[in-house]
Amino acid sequence: MIEISDVSKWYGDFEVLDDCTTSVARGEVVMVCGPSGSGKSTFVNCVSGLEPVQEDKITVEGFIVTDKKTNLTRLRSRVGMVFQHTSTVRT
Repeated sequence: MIEISDVSKWYGDFEVLDDCTTSVARGEVVMVCGPSGSGKSTFVNCVSGLEPVQEDKITVEGFIVTDKKTNLTRLRSRVGMVFQHTSTVRT
């Protein structure tokens, strides 16, 4: 369902993603975890087309996310994302 092939992403000179490759099968649930600033949100945003990638490609259900012909609204309706934000509660 999702194929990520050697994807890289930069913000200026800062490389956030470096040759990321993975695949997710239909019905599979995947969790992306890591320390703050490690590129988790950028990675997920690239899969949904919210962030462009500089190298290689991401394919979701046969549609290339970066292809200008891809209907991103339709694609995003097929990919679910949940973001968790934790904060310190002071009493």
